[in-house]
Amino acid sequence: MLGKLALAGIKNRRRDYLVLLAGLTMSAAIFYMFANLATNQAFLKANAAISSANVIFGFGAVLLILITVVYIMYANSFLLSMRQHDYGLFMMLGATRKRVGELVFLETLILGTVATAIGIALGLLMSKFLVGFLLNMLGLHLSHLTAFYLPAIIATAVLYVGLFILASLFNLVKLTRTTVLKLLHSDELANQPKVKPFRQLVQGILGIVFLGIGYWALAAIKALQLLAIPIALVTITIGTYLLFRATILMVIRALRRTSWAKKHLNGFLLGQLNFRVHNYTRMLTIVSLLFAMALGAITVGSGYHRQLPMMAQKVGTYTVAVHNPTARQHKLISQLHVAYQATYTQKRQGKTVYYNAAELQKQPVELRSYTNSDNLNDQKLYTESLQKFKKSGTNDLDFLSLALGKVGAYTPKILSAKQFTQQSGKVVTVTTIRVKNLQQDLVPLKKLNQLETARYSQPNSMTVGNYQNYEMMLAFFGGLEFIGYFLGIAFLAMLASCLMFKILSGAPGDKRRYRMLYKVGVRQSLMRHGIAKEIGILFLIPGIMGVIDVLFGLQMFKPLMAAPMSPYLGIGSTFLIFIGLYAIYYLITLALYWRIVLPQAPND
Repeated sequence: MLGKLALAGIKNRRRDYLVLLAGLTMSAAIFYMFANLATNQAFLKANAAISSANVIFGFGAVLLILITVVYIMYANSFLLSMRQHDYGLFMMLGATRKRVGELVFLETLILGTVATAIGIALGLLMSKFLVGFLLNMLGLHLSHLTAFYLPAIIATAVLYVGLFILASLFNLVKLTRTTVLKLLHSDELANQPKVKPFRQLVQGILGIVFLGIGYWALAAIKALQLLAIPIALVTITIGTYLLFRATILMVIRALRRTSWAKKHLNGFLLGQLNFRVHNYTRMLTIVSLLFAMALGAITVGSGYHRQLPMMAQKVGTYTVAVHNPTARQHKLISQLHVAYQATYTQKRQGKTVYYNAAELQKQPVELRSYTNSDNLNDQKLYTESLQKFKKSGTNDLDFLSLALGKVGAYTPKILSAKQFTQQSGKVVTVTTIRVKNLQQDLVPLKKLNQLETARYSQPNSMTVGNYQNYEMMLAFFGGLEFIGYFLGIAFLAMLASCLMFKILSGAPGDKRRYRMLYKVGVRQSLMRHGIAKEIGILFLIPGIMGVIDVLFGLQMFKPLMAAPMSPYLGIGSTFLIFIGLYAIYYLITLALYWRIVLPQAPND
């Protein structure tokens, strides 16, 4: 009987439950995708770049679990707020608290189990297609990465079903302790926060101090090492919370005394925010931190993806070396934007490779000056006279790499033109090419390198040219790029959903207020505009704080990105894409809120 009643309750409010189900399903799908990566030991061991980021995965898993707990807490609050009035009516009609509590428990558990099952199925599909798309976009191949991974399915199911059992018990206890009258009038309760100027001044000062300590710790990560991360996390969290508590209410009260408050529904908007923001302080703090983490993760990931070619180009002297180029390779070379090109004839005999001095005189071998500076721009290219090159230049690693055997490099020896003509040995022509911009020529360079490595083997421990250096860096840093993008997308989806459900949980209580406004003649267009501003402010507050956190937080990546690389390079486009996705969540929340609170009437 209870099961039928629970299903009937869900069916009667299916449109509201679909919103909740969609959010919970997406949450479970994201968690499964992350668990699929974090718990797959074969995948972690097979990929050097990823296995070196075990700490990041561990930290991300803990953080994602905490976010999931908060998310389910607010989703559960939304669920309870929709049904409190109905449960009060059941009690008035004679249902015992125990039976109503069992009904609440069953409804919550059914919804949670269905959402978890659909979420895992969606996570399997997303792991196959979305993760594959992301890897293709980054140009990465990660072995042992499978969509179906049983331990990840079990971990997701246990966590979500367990949390929903706890949420069901919480609802049961809360309902049995709440009076019938309070349940019936839950949407009419108001909370008038008190402003204490001195206390808020102290909170504001302490908030700024804590934020300053956190930002300093991130900038001083070279000295503090890993200790900088927990210091920054704790101090920035406390600082953000105190700053929000100190400033938001004061700003609202100040705006209510301006002429702007007397226009349209601005006074009503400020009143709504005045009641709402104080209870949202903790939520806004969490969302601002998640916003910063999500934006920071994507920014760093895209930064590495964008700047690796630049970094690779500053290591070594030539981009690629082609031995005995074929017609197809000549065609690919013609597509490159060449900055410097030289062709040398080699004669290989035994373990020695011989060069023609006349060719080296005509086309000097470029060398790179390496300094102790962290700035890669300080490492310049230069050439030497033939006499000087014979003494020291022949030991240059890039020059030695032009003649590699199965074991290692041949020993180079420079002969005069006459001696070179008389010297016997296998003749090989090698062409070195340095391009103007590695990023611009990645496509033909990849094909050229594939053809070259297929024809000529080289020791696994050695690279020839800075294009191969780029591929080696991509193999190492590519995993960090992937983690950055993946965590960024996961945090964005979770933070926006948390904020969405926190806002929607107050929607049933606002229905009566907007109905009253409609009855006194307020146009729906004005109400829509007012709601858009109210929800926009609630999305904007953590967004602004999150951007500030990111701008300071990127300091911690400066030691990992030597000039010309920079964590701030090209962040404008990343910010715009991220804010665009955040705005989509705002529009979804706004549309759902309009549908819940606005009276049904024709548009004017």
